[in-house]
Amino acid sequence: MRRAGLVLAAGMLLWAVTGAAPTALATILLLGATVIYTVGDLWHGTAGAALAYDLAAPDALGAYQGVDALLTGLARAAGPALLTWLVLDGGPIGWLALAGLLAGTGLAVPALTRRALANRAERSPASGQPISSST
Repeated sequence: MRRAGLVLAAGMLLWAVTGAAPTALATILLLGATVIYTVGDLWHGTAGAALAYDLAAPDALGAYQGVDALLTGLARAAGPALLTWLVLDGGPIGWLALAGLLAGTGLAVPALTRRALANRAERSPASGQPISSST
């Protein structure tokens, strides 16, 4: 997820500079940014799916998947309007803000994942078995 956030941020930075570039250079930058974004998006999707399954307690997998689906739906509903506002009204500053958000989020995920795993280990019984709803 760290790599995905940084690669997605790099794509945003390339998109940010295309408005000031000559047409031929802007075209090359747009194509490059699109390739970079696609790679970052694939890494993000893979890492997100892994986190949604791997961080879920075995007895709460359905609940985790439900929350993941809810948040994905929320992002699909609100994301386009928010991103359009950010990049169209914000121009290069909006692209830079988006790049910062993506990079910051990507950099925070490993620490948050370690914390989640440590918290889960603290709640597990000494036998190493996950806590079930019956205990």
